Amino acid sequence: MKLLHTQIDESSLIAFGEEARSLVLSHDYASLARKFGYALAYDRPPATAIEADYLSAIASPITAESDMYFPSTITVKFFSPNTTGLFAVVECPVPVDDKVAVLLELIVAGKGEEKHITVEDISGVAT
Repeated sequence: MKLLHTQIDESSLIAFGEEARSLVLSHDYASLARKFGYALAYDRPPATAIEADYLSAIASPITAESDMYFPSTITVKFFSPNTTGLFAVVECPVPVDDKVAVLLELIVAGKGEEKHITVEDISGVAT
């Protein structure tokens, strides 16, 4: 999704993270894919790929006891200026139950004033 220059601040990106997380929680993968796309869809339809990767992630979710880094709230991390076009990552914990979650990540990238936000990954604990 193409962003306006007024949508690349932390509060706007958190709002996009909340929207994306809400779509995952309601299992509306088609709307999520339509709005944000999916970087790791490869040759799969994006909505199908998001659903499959979400189901895979909840099969090995991140637990509260895990030593892995996991944000407790939606966070935005801005990249230092670089030549790759990466601008920010929005990390969105998606609760599965009280002590278990998966991580939905949105990436913001682009050159100059033009920026796009895309679902980058949905992950659980690496096995």
